Amino acid sequence: MSHSISTTCTGCTACVNICPVKAITGERKSLHIIDTDICIDCGACGRICPFQAVEDQNGTTCRAIKRAIWSKPVITEDKCISCGVCLEICPTGALDFDEPHAHQVHAIAYLKEPVNCIGCSFCEEACPVVAIAMAEPVPA
Repeated sequence: MSHSISTTCTGCTACVNICPVKAITGERKSLHIIDTDICIDCGACGRICPFQAVEDQNGTTCRAIKRAIWSKPVITEDKCISCGVCLEICPTGALDFDEPHAHQVHAIAYLKEPVNCIGCSFCEEACPVVAIAMAEPVPA
């Protein structure tokens, strides 16, 4: 089951612009539709929609959250084993491997493109060694 868009959609296109797999279509100022065959249930559309027109897979209306406070992955260096699962699962390519430093045996995953991160937590869920935790960004 995937997310869906209700009739309260105003066609603002915020969801279209954030969807990492281009599962959402529709004309500006018209009802948008999520292609359930493409949707990966990342939830970004629900977090970005200012009109609360997105429902999750359980039929619950999603609430808009300011993008500046979306959770981001935090990687614990001494737990990361450089398996690459997080890089493969990330739908936006926001993660990468850092070059190993003097005290490290291998490269460590890190959030290379924070602006591209949609806070889906797929990386956290997929990490086989629990080296990733989602956390709200620290205010500057």
